[in-house]
Amino acid sequence: MIIGGLNKCSLIDYPGKIGAVVFTYGCNLTCPYCHNAGLVNDGGPETPYAVDEVLGFLQTRVGRLDAVVVSGGEPCLHSDLPEFIRKVKEMGFLVKLDTNGSRPAMLKSLMDEGLLDYVAMDIKADPAAYMPLLSRRPMEAELKESVSAILHSGLPHEFRTTCTSPFIDEAVLDTITGMIEGAELYALQEFNPKHTLNPDFFDVYEGISPELLKRFKCVAEEKVRRCVLRMAS
Repeated sequence: MIIGGLNKCSLIDYPGKIGAVVFTYGCNLTCPYCHNAGLVNDGGPETPYAVDEVLGFLQTRVGRLDAVVVSGGEPCLHSDLPEFIRKVKEMGFLVKLDTNGSRPAMLKSLMDEGLLDYVAMDIKADPAAYMPLLSRRPMEAELKESVSAILHSGLPHEFRTTCTSPFIDEAVLDTITGMIEGAELYALQEFNPKHTLNPDFFDVYEGISPELLKRFKCVAEEKVRRCVLRMAS
């Protein structure tokens, strides 16, 4: 597993808990608004963290941190992810996974083994329309399989969508909320134009107004248990 980043203390990444965030390198999506470009681009991080180094750091935080968030990139691309999480769980930490949902087999394996305490899945657009702007290949079936697995897992969870054109409009929102109906939490995230993977993309496309975001929230609240707006800072 290639670890490209480590946030040693976060108050916002695991709801209600103090946690560290481990960022894996590599992603199979090319979202132009991604803020973690250094974890997506070919070549890998200039100074990756050794897995043992990260585990050693976490051992020093036992009793001081509640949780570890594994984010990316896309963590589920790494075949040794379960081994890493097992070692984290053995230290007594809660584990939250951030995923794009493209690897349902890995996701279900982690949940079935009891390695996850919280799952957050990003849904970028209509699952039938990821290609070509977000993905190099279709992945509708995988995304729907991951959503279903999360909804039926019994785990605390959330789904998230970054709201920017041309990916999100009212019709797309209706599709997404229909797919995640009954979800515990759905977060609509305001687009932040700073430090994006493909800034030139937004010479043509732009974010969605705060007023429209509030309208989207009202629509989503009819299908999910709770919907929140996360505004860019």
